[in-house]
Amino acid sequence: MAALHNLPQSWRRLVFLLPVLVITLILATGLYNGSIPKPPIPKVTFGDTPSPSLSHTNCETGSPALNSIPDAIRALWAPLVVPITAPTFTTIDGEEKHLPPPNELVHTEPLGKRVCIFDIDNRDFSGNDSIFYDHLPAWDDLGNPAAGFLSHYLYATIHGYSYQFVRSPKYADRAPHWSKVIFTGELLKQYDIVVMLDYDAMFPSPELPLEWLLNYWKIGPEVLVAMAEDPNGEPNFDVRGKPNVNTGFIIAQAGEKTQRLFKDWAECPSETRYPGCAAWKDKPFHEQSAFSSYVRYDFLDGYSIDTHPQYIRTLPCKEANGIPEVAGCGCVGQLVRHYWGKKALTNREFSHNVMAALTPLLVESAYKQPGHVQDFRNKVLDGSQILDKSTPWR
Repeated sequence: MAALHNLPQSWRRLVFLLPVLVITLILATGLYNGSIPKPPIPKVTFGDTPSPSLSHTNCETGSPALNSIPDAIRALWAPLVVPITAPTFTTIDGEEKHLPPPNELVHTEPLGKRVCIFDIDNRDFSGNDSIFYDHLPAWDDLGNPAAGFLSHYLYATIHGYSYQFVRSPKYADRAPHWSKVIFTGELLKQYDIVVMLDYDAMFPSPELPLEWLLNYWKIGPEVLVAMAEDPNGEPNFDVRGKPNVNTGFIIAQAGEKTQRLFKDWAECPSETRYPGCAAWKDKPFHEQSAFSSYVRYDFLDGYSIDTHPQYIRTLPCKEANGIPEVAGCGCVGQLVRHYWGKKALTNREFSHNVMAALTPLLVESAYKQPGHVQDFRNKVLDGSQILDKSTPWR
């Protein structure tokens, strides 16, 4: 200590401050962590495959990184997802649907990325109400096409399916609707099953997986394509007086026969195989009328929906077309809804998709778990004494 007294005052201060500086540097460089607990990094896992950490954030905004959003969606819906082999499912309008016996089920395991949920459109969608706007759109501004597209992505993400959006080219000689035929066929070269939806076709119960629907509708490997029947009334009849099928919701399964079917369908207006089909190049209902009046009666070199019904599955209008608001036509969209009658209601459907899942989860988290609710209903107030002093708040 005597030696310290012989040093100048500035040096004596340095001697006392030096240990503090050393400890500070050690802490700052992370060399010491014995008494500083590190918070656990939250993980979301599905099955045996670990998912990326949800703690990754955007360095500029502090918000979750976009590549963690699919994991967050799947985590939120995981408690609600219906098992692929669940014997029954109650639709949104209260009707109970039953699967075939277990030995007749087509799928018992998830198909995952082998399924592609597919959107296609040639419109710009760059306004402030849509998906290709320069900035992220606000919910209050969101247009109904965007709500429909987002619902499809949500459905694909919940169940681990692939998702593709094709911004299609324009045709020189026909309506843009025909592009769905070309690109669905192309995607079938990459995926086992492609589900094409118009923006106004939506799943009212996104917790219900496609595999369950395939089991319910008995869409086995022999089925090339499945579409819903249109309402039984004008102007929805084909040239033979039978209701059209609706191409706003298509389930297509990969295979050589399917490729041939889609090729014949795409070439229908050229009339090399189907005389008279050119009428549907631009006239409604375009590719839908072409398939309904021509292709389904003559495909794969002479096959017909009448002689080989196993190849083309027509789904009930009640289950896979329409909405409750047009129930008078018999199509209420129990399992798949199609808002051709009231397209603006797609926003309502999308908000229902989200809130139907979030509401029970929020109630469970906030009011069914300990820590948030204090129950004093068995107490009696006495003047200004609100509670017995021995009653802990927590």
